[in-house]
Amino acid sequence: MACARPEEKSRTWRAGDAVHIDVRGLDPPEPMVAILQAIDSGAVNTVLVAHLDREPIFLYPELDDRGWSHELIPSSCGSADCEDGVMLRMERYGA
Repeated sequence: MACARPEEKSRTWRAGDAVHIDVRGLDPPEPMVAILQAIDSGAVNTVLVAHLDREPIFLYPELDDRGWSHELIPSSCGSADCEDGVMLRMERYGA
């Protein structure tokens, strides 16, 4: 999975069939807020991959309520941008 962030160091970018959001380094609850804003705004219509410092256990019920599935995926992809933390793949049910 290509997961390196673009050069401009944006927090969001598109790679392949997914939108990526890097919320590492943000204090709680900012990572959850940023992810839910991306989903609720309609900016992401199918797959969102979040790059996080830790597993977002409080996010899971919010995703379920909004009709999104979630799974942790291996974050080691050979790039310095995704070696630390965890990655969470979220997909809208029925997408």
